[in-house]
Amino acid sequence: MTGFIHRVEMKLEAAAAPERLHRIESWCGDWQIGFRVLESAPGSEIIRIAFDDPRLARAVVGHFGGVLVDDREIEHAMSGDAADEDAYDRLAHEYPD
Repeated sequence: MTGFIHRVEMKLEAAAAPERLHRIESWCGDWQIGFRVLESAPGSEIIRIAFDDPRLARAVVGHFGGVLVDDREIEHAMSGDAADEDAYDRLAHEYPD
């Protein structure tokens, strides 16, 4: 999925999801927009659609709704976790049992 880092998150009610996804797929096909629907958690009404161009992601948000998702949210979360672990390690060395 290299290049498809610009993501849109949408909440789709289960009853309306197939029709709405079909409309999004048709619209993207008409405009020759490449996209990927990312897996969501089972039973979740939230889906993510990935694009290779940020302008295309914004166009889909403007036309169908949803919100743009930070394409580096996982990197930010992981770096935050690493910084927290470093702080705990320093404290553990400063205050041994």
